[in-house]
Amino acid sequence: MKREEYFAIFLVDYLYYIPQFLPIAKEMSRRKHNFLFILPKKHKRDIIATQDLAIETCEKYQIKYQIAEQEEIQLSSQYLISGSNTYPTTAIQFHKSVLVVHGVGTKVGYFTEEQNKYDIRFVEGEFRYNKIKELYPDYNGILKNVGFSKLDDVLNLSTAAKTDLFKQFSLDPNKKTILYAPTFYPSSIEKMSVNFPKDFADYNIIIKPHYFTYLRKKYRAQRKKLKQWSAFPNTYIAGINDYNLAPFFAVSDIMVSDESSAIFEFAALDKPVICNRFITLRLTYRLFKAKFKKKMDSEMDQFRDIGVNAMTYSDLKEAISSELANPNNFKTLRQTYTKQVIGPVDGKVSERILDVLEGN
Repeated sequence: MKREEYFAIFLVDYLYYIPQFLPIAKEMSRRKHNFLFILPKKHKRDIIATQDLAIETCEKYQIKYQIAEQEEIQLSSQYLISGSNTYPTTAIQFHKSVLVVHGVGTKVGYFTEEQNKYDIRFVEGEFRYNKIKELYPDYNGILKNVGFSKLDDVLNLSTAAKTDLFKQFSLDPNKKTILYAPTFYPSSIEKMSVNFPKDFADYNIIIKPHYFTYLRKKYRAQRKKLKQWSAFPNTYIAGINDYNLAPFFAVSDIMVSDESSAIFEFAALDKPVICNRFITLRLTYRLFKAKFKKKMDSEMDQFRDIGVNAMTYSDLKEAISSELANPNNFKTLRQTYTKQVIGPVDGKVSERILDVLEGN
């Protein structure tokens, strides 16, 4: 049986890979390349809960997909594109392997020797590019600092599409919009006021939790807080189906987060950010602080002054008002850190990626 030949096959191991892959897939479509998304079978808990959303996205954008285990796929392609730090074990025949990771930052997992197995590595920002060069001077693959492809969809959004998003989220386009995007752990949700939306009644509020907040039993207290906030008319609570941050980036004027690296993605759009430093730690981490420091990405501390660091909820209230009134307060630092952590921000990241692939 002859294997079907594709220009590229994307291994979509998890739903949260899609926002990074989608702009690249759109550019492939514009250039008339045939490609395929491989979605894993339903056997892992997180995949069972989100696979329908992945299928829905593929169908919305007319992306051809297949549900299968990588070891079973009798296909071939010029490029095999993965978002995983580990090198894929697959029956797919391919000419070159490509790594496009889903997040920014300085975590140790982004710099393992395992990733040197990839023939082509697309990275974002000078920090990651220089660190890889420093750690692996003998890496003989292609390493390109192209930027963060997820932001292409934000920067290329039309005015009409942005207007439609305000309608979709039932938000007032005449109000400033606060995006609160906490991670699941360690998170500031537990220490945020129940009256958060009421305290900011003059603003639109979008609350975008991590999808683990919805999926895992241990975060039921976070879900309770979300339900309380949903009662306020100026608030949109993103559900598990709202997995892509790009639409929220497009309509928001300021972002509040805690330990999420997405805060650097938003700052790359030259909008103010606030980092909540009032987070809830499990007992073991409160007792053994060294264990917590080992878990967290300490290298990112050097970039934390990209915006206001709110140490309490009261600090947050003051910071949001001040930063929206003076959005250029941290402009220079945002530009400096964006160059280091995100790379070029011009809406053409996917074009650069395709230029490289077509040239190889």
